[in-house]
Amino acid sequence: MTLHVDLSDVAAHASSCQSLTGIQRVQLEYVRFIVRKNDRKSKIFADLYGADVDLGPLFHAPDAGSDAVMAQMRLLFGPASAGRSCWPLAETRAKAALKLRWAGGVLRRAAGGSRRRFGPSDCLYVGGAFWAHPPSVRTYERAARDGCDVAILFHDVLPVAAPDLADPGCRPLFERMLRLRARAITVSRHSQAQIESARRALGAADDLPPATIVPLAHEFAAAPRNFVAGGAPTLRAAALQGRSFALCVGTVEPRKNQLPLIRLWERLAREMGPDWPRLVVAGKPGWRCEETLRALKAADAASPHVWIEAPTDDELAWLYGRARLTVFPSLAEGWGLPIGESLWFGKPCVASNAASMPEVGGALCAYANPRRIETFAEPIIRLVRDADHYHASVAAIRASRLRTWEETAEALLDASAPLRADGGAGPQRRASRARGSGVPAAL
Repeated sequence: MTLHVDLSDVAAHASSCQSLTGIQRVQLEYVRFIVRKNDRKSKIFADLYGADVDLGPLFHAPDAGSDAVMAQMRLLFGPASAGRSCWPLAETRAKAALKLRWAGGVLRRAAGGSRRRFGPSDCLYVGGAFWAHPPSVRTYERAARDGCDVAILFHDVLPVAAPDLADPGCRPLFERMLRLRARAITVSRHSQAQIESARRALGAADDLPPATIVPLAHEFAAAPRNFVAGGAPTLRAAALQGRSFALCVGTVEPRKNQLPLIRLWERLAREMGPDWPRLVVAGKPGWRCEETLRALKAADAASPHVWIEAPTDDELAWLYGRARLTVFPSLAEGWGLPIGESLWFGKPCVASNAASMPEVGGALCAYANPRRIETFAEPIIRLVRDADHYHASVAAIRASRLRTWEETAEALLDASAPLRADGGAGPQRRASRARGSGVPAAL
């Protein structure tokens, strides 16, 4: 069987936005791995707005890092009028067809009106934001009906399990995917429980196997562990040079809970005095974020917080490496990549105690209640003011074993690899699935 990996949602993201979110990072790291390990048996593609593109050559380039791959995808899928940081998706849809360009003369373009078809000799892996692409979901449903082995990575099921924290327009496609006769993969025990509950509530087939858990990595692939850069990579990062700051990474939206954190930080800055570290919020605008954006945009040089919009990998590496600590007060996550990334850079994190997030940091993080933002104050103050506690936290993090993207991708390849003809998995796959079914003991 051939393993087909659909990156249509990554291509759509590249066509409209300059920066990556966690979902694109996970997919690109996985594809980089399987191209190295499983090249002859894998097909990497994007099927977007009638354009069917083989993306495999992008991952053979000498510089196939996430930022480089996304830059090439923008050349292929972006609108002709480049130069803006984010283009409305509706604008690209309004065009009669994508104006695809060759990327270094190595990509094959195959544009047509029909979408790919998959059958019994195929395995189709879906690892991204399917909830934004109805034509893709129809392709997956047809593939399952035609006997294709479909494997779906559900990062979370928030539109079904926590609809107040998600775009309501995503729910119908989530429900269709949860009812699909397919193998489910997820990233945490918390998400697994939510998937099984949602499937039962939606009347999915009783004989579907439980979702396989493949915990994500702590590694930030663009930087070595405990990395601290020299000079700032950009002028906006340079404005923080020589200043103590805490870092909060994530898309700006209500679920990430940045506005209550900003208000808490303003109070702490007043109470703790002029040497209190600044709060850096790093992330692109999301949905329903108008009030948070007003607070961020109103900041000036004297404000206790600053916004780094849509940071690049180089900027993120510099921010993580220079931050004293990180704060992640999200209300709900399927995983929580910034928690693991903070640990990768050897930085203590005060994280939410909700949903999956304690699975990411284990005993290496301090936790607080995101619904009561004032509970974040005590662990933050202790990390800022108590030098012995801070250095002990850093030492514990640096002495701990953290999971790399190669380990995660290997487990994910085992979980998504085509099943045998009898519907089972070989011994190696069973053993690897067992290894990937939980969080390492060190955490």
